[in-house]
Amino acid sequence: MLPVALALMGGVLVQHWLEADLKWLWLCVLAVSATAAGIFILLRRDWSRRAALAAILTLLVAAGALLDLASDPRHDIRHWTLGCNAQVWMELRLQATPQPRERSYRVEAAVAAVDGQPRRGDITLYLRRDSVAAGLRYGDRLLLHGRPNVERRSVYATADHYLLTGRDSTSLRARSEALRMRLLRRMQQGPLQRGGVAEAMTLGWRGDLSDDTQARFRDAGIAHLLAVSGLHVGLLAGIVGVALFWTGRERRGRMVRGGAQLVAVWSFALLTGMAPSTLRAALMFSLFIVSDVLARRTDKLNLLAATAVAMLVAKPMLLFDVGWQLSFSAVGGILLAMPAIEAVRYRWLQAAAVSTAATVATLPVVMATFHRLPLYFLIANVLIVPLAGVLLGLSLLYMALPCGLTAWPLDLLLHATEVLTGWVQDLPGAVVKGIDASTPALVGVGALVVAVLLLPQLIFKGKRD
Repeated sequence: MLPVALALMGGVLVQHWLEADLKWLWLCVLAVSATAAGIFILLRRDWSRRAALAAILTLLVAAGALLDLASDPRHDIRHWTLGCNAQVWMELRLQATPQPRERSYRVEAAVAAVDGQPRRGDITLYLRRDSVAAGLRYGDRLLLHGRPNVERRSVYATADHYLLTGRDSTSLRARSEALRMRLLRRMQQGPLQRGGVAEAMTLGWRGDLSDDTQARFRDAGIAHLLAVSGLHVGLLAGIVGVALFWTGRERRGRMVRGGAQLVAVWSFALLTGMAPSTLRAALMFSLFIVSDVLARRTDKLNLLAATAVAMLVAKPMLLFDVGWQLSFSAVGGILLAMPAIEAVRYRWLQAAAVSTAATVATLPVVMATFHRLPLYFLIANVLIVPLAGVLLGLSLLYMALPCGLTAWPLDLLLHATEVLTGWVQDLPGAVVKGIDASTPALVGVGALVVAVLLLPQLIFKGKRD
């Protein structure tokens, strides 16, 4: 699946870079490559197999380009950004529960209509912090009057500029979001003093994270601990698997354990808001769990590629989402470095090695997007990441039983994490800021990162041989 994923991504990138509407060209390429692939397959010659593979990859590039054309707002005549340069009435549906910022609430919304005309696309809402905005939640339908920023696809509004016209209270996502908010209030009303990190790890809620806390984790190179991702989903699946060890390795035991893990993984994904990183992790771990139930050996990199293909076919613009890029590059880095990780004898050092591989793999994305580079991420990964499993377990326990007995060990561990991240942040030259690398430079950094991650495979393969 890796060549399939790369070809599909290549088609999306090429069409996005060209910008022009080349639908008929790509349709012709698709038809010609499909015909050529069929002919080469029927010939059944050694050379024709390679030619058929090249034709199929070309077909996938054309398919990726067509998917980009179908979802790119620049070529969608029904997208709300086209001709939206004045005060308009917008019918919106909230895609999440608004999260508080310093002076506003931020939330993604889907556009249903503009000035009464059906439209589509997403927009980011910045709502003034007041009691009206605080009462909004996932699935609410708003009628908003304002002048959106077309370039940033966003709009700022006060309570006088929008009206609540409907509320979703019956769908599975709406009910799970309501449960999420109830659990969040339970955690907020409990005795925990440093609840922001615990809320981010268990419920994906970043509204109570202070700017200082986020800066410490970011400068230490472990900001991924604050975003629900593969690390958290994997830890949860592992906890469930360990709790059900008594089911054994027979087929029935694997089915019971796998079923419980699937329920836990997707329940966790629903409760944390179904972010792209969480969805990717849930899909991938679901494939791992199913392969374990069926007792089949699978290539994890192949499963990652299959997950990427499924998500890009459903929503090609995810390829340009920073969270999606960070998520897939991190998991890809872990899988490439797996021979070295498995060679580490101690489990706590394995956790540090996993996080280090993820951090190294995401360096090109971090440099290109945030223009910064944390230099002491290795120290932070060795000192802090091994505590992540304990931190997640204590956070889940506190979410279920928010009382002093569960709060004090979690507060103690959170304080230790705060001290360690602060110490790493204060080291001389902890972060290189203002990086403005060109595209060739970023490609070079990416190639170097892949080489570094592949080196352990070559070393350990040589030792096995």
